[in-house]
Amino acid sequence: MTVDPHVVKLRLDMILSHIEELKEVSQNAEDSFLSNSILRRATERSLQLIAQAIIDICTHIVAHNHWGAPQTYSDTVREVSNRGMIEKGLSSRLVELVKLRNVIVHLYLEIDPKIVYRSAVLAVTDAKLFIESMNKLFE
Repeated sequence: MTVDPHVVKLRLDMILSHIEELKEVSQNAEDSFLSNSILRRATERSLQLIAQAIIDICTHIVAHNHWGAPQTYSDTVREVSNRGMIEKGLSSRLVELVKLRNVIVHLYLEIDPKIVYRSAVLAVTDAKLFIESMNKLFE
């Protein structure tokens, strides 16, 4: 594999820093989260950055291995999973995070803060699992 582990590590470190921020969100009650617009926006941004880092890593892996040109960011995550680098269940959840990122970035719809809260709670675990998967590959 000709993937640059330094490129991957920089993004994994960024994911880790945002996981720490989301841990605080997940420790708050949902009602508290929903009533705090500043916290909601900060959470959206952390989710966006985590998803983007996952996209960047998966795109880097796909490109450097010449696995074709996936049509969407979600397809990029699926391709890495299809190659056995990410567990299928985790891949499905990461695809949902990527889709949420698209909604946040492109303002396709009004963002449901309850979905943001639930996504933040899930992202704490799923992003850690993604980091563990990548660390196993690039040790």
